[in-house]
Amino acid sequence: MIKLEHDLHVHTFLSECCTSPDQTPENILQTAAGLGLKQIGFADHIWANPAIEPHPFYRKQGWSQITRLREELDRIDLPENLQVLIGCEAEMAGPGRYGITREQAESLDFVLLSTNHFYLEGFVEEPPHRTPEALGEHMLAMFTAGASSGLATALAHPMLPHGYLELYEAAMETLSDQQLVDAFGVAAAHGVALEISGNYLPDRRRARNFDFAVPLRIISLAKRAGCRFTFGSDAHTLEAMQRIKSLEFFIAALELTLADLMPGLAAVIEYPNS
Repeated sequence: MIKLEHDLHVHTFLSECCTSPDQTPENILQTAAGLGLKQIGFADHIWANPAIEPHPFYRKQGWSQITRLREELDRIDLPENLQVLIGCEAEMAGPGRYGITREQAESLDFVLLSTNHFYLEGFVEEPPHRTPEALGEHMLAMFTAGASSGLATALAHPMLPHGYLELYEAAMETLSDQQLVDAFGVAAAHGVALEISGNYLPDRRRARNFDFAVPLRIISLAKRAGCRFTFGSDAHTLEAMQRIKSLEFFIAALELTLADLMPGLAAVIEYPNS
């Protein structure tokens, strides 16, 4: 099976939602090296599109996030055998309303595009009704818009409705396998990977107590549609970076191989003892 050697979704103290002062680039790199990772992707939140007024959450999280991160990294000695990738988690407020421009995206190593931060009320488009059916249709529409935007390297925590997690399982039940395969096919056709996210791991402290069968179905159908994958802990603390190892559960359960990963990601094949 694949042994994960990358984490393409780690936040630093530069993200407003990251309240740990220990979440510095230097500490993150040391933790990543301790986990045996060969590749780490910094993905702080940004809204850098000057054409659209940002949500209050993003007013301090513009393109300066990238500049500050580069300055932080320039001040430290990078661990040997650990490739550092500078990216971002950019917001999609709705179809055609993106928090990053094409020029900005092209200057980064990767862009994770979030299409489901529905808790940002009045900014990110929400379903018209708080019902499973409306949520399911809205998730599909937002997903396909993000996948075809031409901005994303990968979609962050795909089909996971932040702010509506109590309806997550019921909403997914309203969507047929064919609807999901068709939507995931849009991502595959545009060369956009799907993130296998630390947010897929149950966590009762954050109301993430859904059945594993839900994200397993998403990833399985995405694989059928021809999607490639990235892995990301979505860590906001050093402790949460440990989640990247738990995501190997999905590799084993779905028999993912190197061919299922987005090209360029660090991973190795481990062969069982004979």
